[in-house]
Amino acid sequence: MHRNWIKELIGIFIALNVLFMPGCKKSDRKTINILFDSPATSWYEAIPIGNGSIGGMVYGGINSDTIKINEETLWSGEPRNVQNYRAKPYLPKIRELLPEDKTNEAQKLINSVMLGPWDETYLPAGDLVLDMEEHNATNYRRKLDLNSGVVTIEYSSGGVDFKREVFASYPDKAIVMHISANKSGKISFTSSLASLLRNEVKIEGNQVILNGKAHSHSFHKRRSPYDESEIGVDLVKKYPEYEEGVGMMFQIRLMIKEKGGTTTVDKNSYIVKNADEAELILTVATSYNGFDKNPFTEGKDYDKICEGRIRKIDDVSYKKLKQNHIDDYSPLFSRVNLDLGTSPRDTLPIPERLKKYKEDGEDPGLTALYFHFGRYLLISSSRPGTQPANLQGIWSNSLTPSWSSNWTLNCNAQINYWPAEICNLSECHLPLIEMTKELSIDGAKTAKNLYGCRGWIAHHNTDIWRTTQPVGGTGMWAIYQVGSGWLCHHLWEHFEFTLDTNYLKEVYPVLKDAAIFYMDNLQRDKEDHLVTSPSISLECSYKKPDGTIGWACMGSSMDMQIIRDLFQNCREAATILRGDKDFITDLDKSLEQLLPIRISPTTGWIQPWKDDWVHYTDWGTPHGWGLYAGNQISPLETPEFADAFRKELATTRPWTYMTGGSWVAAISSKMAVRLGDGNMAQTAIDRHFKDAVLPNLTNEFGKSWQIDGNLGVTASIAEMLLQSHTGEVVLLPALPDKFPIGEVKGLSARGGFILDIKWENGKMKEVKVKSKYNNTCKLRYDKLVRSIYMKPGELIVLNGELK
Repeated sequence: MHRNWIKELIGIFIALNVLFMPGCKKSDRKTINILFDSPATSWYEAIPIGNGSIGGMVYGGINSDTIKINEETLWSGEPRNVQNYRAKPYLPKIRELLPEDKTNEAQKLINSVMLGPWDETYLPAGDLVLDMEEHNATNYRRKLDLNSGVVTIEYSSGGVDFKREVFASYPDKAIVMHISANKSGKISFTSSLASLLRNEVKIEGNQVILNGKAHSHSFHKRRSPYDESEIGVDLVKKYPEYEEGVGMMFQIRLMIKEKGGTTTVDKNSYIVKNADEAELILTVATSYNGFDKNPFTEGKDYDKICEGRIRKIDDVSYKKLKQNHIDDYSPLFSRVNLDLGTSPRDTLPIPERLKKYKEDGEDPGLTALYFHFGRYLLISSSRPGTQPANLQGIWSNSLTPSWSSNWTLNCNAQINYWPAEICNLSECHLPLIEMTKELSIDGAKTAKNLYGCRGWIAHHNTDIWRTTQPVGGTGMWAIYQVGSGWLCHHLWEHFEFTLDTNYLKEVYPVLKDAAIFYMDNLQRDKEDHLVTSPSISLECSYKKPDGTIGWACMGSSMDMQIIRDLFQNCREAATILRGDKDFITDLDKSLEQLLPIRISPTTGWIQPWKDDWVHYTDWGTPHGWGLYAGNQISPLETPEFADAFRKELATTRPWTYMTGGSWVAAISSKMAVRLGDGNMAQTAIDRHFKDAVLPNLTNEFGKSWQIDGNLGVTASIAEMLLQSHTGEVVLLPALPDKFPIGEVKGLSARGGFILDIKWENGKMKEVKVKSKYNNTCKLRYDKLVRSIYMKPGELIVLNGELK
């Protein structure tokens, strides 16, 4: 009897613990849909799906439907040696010219000797096309269910209700479509595959197979959609280049399974007539076998890979395939939930919803929906074992996408991963970490051959072949020296959230070697500070007092902030791992001598350059890196720097640049939330919604979708509610007045904490904190501070007074 009483008590305790557990349980998830009332007429109205490797854009047509197909490793080119062996002898001259204020001469020399070829290009695999019998459809509805990651298309025609479901499965490595109707024998369609790349199509049984070949090289007609000039080292050509025996091979394999009806083949099309239902399973594979393997001569057997995937799931029911997908995807997505309030607009189609928002800015649920869509995109484009999300995630429909849809390392690639840790998707961060480790290999060659230094470096761009040299065009962007330093910030940030010392041991050599490069490469200025030389401030230009306009400099503020961050993180890592005492000593000496952040006596703002030059470019705040990405600028610890940025943002309003898409919205909103100004952040996000967000909730920049806008704004929304980059877990640090009531569940904080926060009338009502490890959680809410030591699995519930 006594034992039964103990069991009942334990049962009650467990039930209460589950009830109050931080995070979003299945029972309290509400429906989160992205709705449309018509088929897509362009790529920017289609719905993205993805499993990290295979991406699709679902149009949801009635008489004809298309899914645009991508595969993460389908790139032009092959491993190549693009090391620059000619520039190193000229570095002393460049470094001599800069302190003598001969910046124009330095720039000419940089452009003539330091630049290299452009990167290769991320390519579209092809199209799955379905031609259906003519339907005069009514009651059309297309939706993406974010809780399940399933797209549904429904409509009625001739008294029949038709339904298609589509999803991209990570466990089964396939895109799956199911077609059904509420009456028997009504499913008829012709299925085919097509590609913009060279290809051949054949039919084997119930499978349509497209074998294709990527370009041996992609020549760049222009740097960006805004620049039609012929620039760069490569000869300018309008079309991609094919060469026998060179280039990536790939296959798209489609299997069709139907119940009832008849099937026939017409050339390269598979035709289904009068079926009761049908199932289409599509997979894609390439010959890519690693960044250092020739995809043509050393490539994987892409045919065998596709055939094996299809064979493995041939006998698996659609119900089981769908459940496999949901069981994999939903636990990731459901870790976090955000409720900012509801309105009648929640059920409107997205294009109509966006139109109304542009008119009045009223729709609290739209900000929450955009946040959820950002998490969906990260899950769909970046999973363990895949490539990291590129400029367009894993989605591209062009042979010449903007900026080659590569990884741009001066902000875009890193912004893509701002939401990974705070939004409780730590494993989605791993592809960027793996790419960083891979880049360190070629980066060591670049450090030696271009600069004569130890360690490793990555510059402005990279592609799937992990090249690290400065690209073509102009040194204004190409000689960006801190791409590697910023990537290493992500290596450290992953540790801060996970506290995984085995992981830290694994990445420590990459961190250390990145720091060693800068320790070798830094130069002394006339004031005896250590600075980068030559340097740039992102892609910005200055105007000197004598009227000279330029970009080459010594020790830009952005460079120095990133290098300081790297040195500090390396020091902390070496201390945790209890070794490298001599290296710690060297780091301490270097840290003392780094050029500090400076406030301009002219403007009262942070100086972008070592000298007090005017910011000539009408955009960009790269000198705010220590605010929006690092932790060197904060209202509590460095109020003078924070105030300087408040003044600058109030004057320059950086979110108004161009359409407010991509990094513009991401960085400007992130600076605002870290200054504690939620209303300014929401102003940046509102402008983004009104002028940059496309009809399918992707965002436009450079006349194309740039996914860092989605993902960067997602991170800013999260940091309105929770921040932990300064050593404290700060609750509701930048809550906009627009959201007086709401609740967030499952956000992550550095130190291994998961939090749920509820607020009313703009004030915190309750916070639940769960710890993953033995650690002290230092909580801050407004001026209240409380430190609590917590054990693994321990849960605390506090009110608005932190009691």
